[in-house]
Amino acid sequence: MKGFTVRPDEALEAGAGNGHAGEVPARRSAASWALRLAALAVLAAAGAWAYYANVSSTKPAMDMNMRVSAGASAFPVATAPVARGAISGTVVYTGSVVPFNEEDIYPRVTGRIVEMPVYPGDAVRAGQMVARLDDVELTSRVREAEAMAATAQANRAQMEADVLAAQHGIAQMQREVAMVDAELAYASGVRGRSERLVASGAISRQEYENDHAMALALEAKREAAQAKLEQARAMEASARRKLEAADSMVAQGRAAARTAQIVRDYVTITTPSGGYVVKRLVAPGVLVQPGMPILKVAQVDRVRLQANVGEKDLAAIRVGSPVTVTTTAGQSIAARVTSVFPFVDQGPRTAVVEAVLDNRERRLLPGQYVAMQLVTGERADALTVPRGAVARLGGAAKVWVVSDGRAEPREVTTGLEGPERVEVARGLTGDERVVARGHEGLYAGARVSETPTAGDAGARIPAARPAPDATRPTPKEDGHAGH
Repeated sequence: MKGFTVRPDEALEAGAGNGHAGEVPARRSAASWALRLAALAVLAAAGAWAYYANVSSTKPAMDMNMRVSAGASAFPVATAPVARGAISGTVVYTGSVVPFNEEDIYPRVTGRIVEMPVYPGDAVRAGQMVARLDDVELTSRVREAEAMAATAQANRAQMEADVLAAQHGIAQMQREVAMVDAELAYASGVRGRSERLVASGAISRQEYENDHAMALALEAKREAAQAKLEQARAMEASARRKLEAADSMVAQGRAAARTAQIVRDYVTITTPSGGYVVKRLVAPGVLVQPGMPILKVAQVDRVRLQANVGEKDLAAIRVGSPVTVTTTAGQSIAARVTSVFPFVDQGPRTAVVEAVLDNRERRLLPGQYVAMQLVTGERADALTVPRGAVARLGGAAKVWVVSDGRAEPREVTTGLEGPERVEVARGLTGDERVVARGHEGLYAGARVSETPTAGDAGARIPAARPAPDATRPTPKEDGHAGH
């Protein structure tokens, strides 16, 4: 026979079927009370363990009898007296070093670069050759212009010969006219004598007519000679005009030859001023055009220090105002403002303030950043406090005045501001002591512990910590702080 398993409920039902129906409720009630007692035992064990862990262990629980501070602790602060004396107002802006003059070198003719003997960093002098172009084409043009000038010179020589010939013709015509005049004078005398003789019957009429005809022929000959003379003079005037035109052509040819020579000389590119080569913009072998930059040269023996100054500070800066320049290496250089640009950039609302410095020792390099401390004003007698004593919030300024060991805030109106001290135009009388450092956590009436800074305004002091709040409990020392 196979084995089988009987479930409790089935056993109960079987028992009920056997006549034990009265025993089932009693058994169920006893099991329920046993479970409840087991749960209470577990809860009791958990409570005992919690008591042991929180009360009987060595770790202290939170002490509800904590001590309450009444604000007896004082703020450690550094104080300084309000001083009266001279002050210079300054503002500091970041500036940059700019070459005194920077220019690009351009070719003036088209050509291929065949030589460029300078490199970035090389020093160049005024008029030094820095590049050379191919000159084959331009040399040919020079020769062509010289040939045209020579032709013009030859034409002029021919015109000059024509003028000389015309002058010789004039002289010949003048001699011929003079000869005809002499013959005409003789013939006129013979004619007059013949006229008198024919009237007296001494000679025949035929002889008179011959003498008269001879005189008339000589008069006509003289007129012809005079006309030739005028023609020779006209030819001489024309030759002279042609000679003048030839002179103009000669001058034009010479000018064209000179221009071609100058243009050919443009293949040698030189620097108009001395300086240092900053950058090569093209390489040898490149075909360049007029106006195409090939080199950048900068003058750094003198440099410009330029800072973009906010418009609120511009009114207080003048040409000649002192400037203290500090380099990134910590070197300090004294200078003066040489220029304030007369316009404001509409974007950042700043204008350029410039100082020119001698830089033959190469202390400054173009592109370098510097700090420029500009003097905005000076006052010989002013109330001043350390710069760290002035606290600003929302445009208002205040200082903390110490009296009877307590600090009180006082609103002030500031004036000139220097690197170490600030002028107080209104709000102090001059007899107070103010908190120079450590006022960050102060409140009105707070007790302070003073550390004077009369001889050392920049001395370090412990950071101020506010007095314990009376409303907050101070816990006892933790015995396991090291853990």
